[in-house]
Amino acid sequence: MPSSFAKAGSSGSEIDPPNAMVDEKRRKRMISNRESARRSRMKRQKHMEDLVTEKSILERKIHEDNKKYAALWQRHFALESDNKALTDEKLKLAEYLKNLQQVLASYNVIESDQDLKVSDRFLNPWQVHGAVKSITASGMFKV
Repeated sequence: MPSSFAKAGSSGSEIDPPNAMVDEKRRKRMISNRESARRSRMKRQKHMEDLVTEKSILERKIHEDNKKYAALWQRHFALESDNKALTDEKLKLAEYLKNLQQVLASYNVIESDQDLKVSDRFLNPWQVHGAVKSITASGMFKV
């Protein structure tokens, strides 16, 4: 032990060269490990910051998509309502058209009936048609 104590207390020139090499390697390895740990911490911190940024972006996108979804749902509901109203109107118009066609069909029947020859005596009943017989008072008034 005295020899190692003497070496520790002496100047650097008396240090054992093989031990100095081991110490130098250990020191370099420690420096390298510290640097590696620092890089690892920085990398982890950068990754965490990226995740926080990505989370923020995704939350904003979800909020925007929810707004779009609500607007689309509202538009869908309005279109369904309009579609129902138009379908009801279509049914009413179809019924109205059917009624008009029935009126037109009955009008066409009446019109075709008018094409039949109707005797003039029915059209002009005040006119006398055919052989005119004179009305005489010969037998009416007997005195």
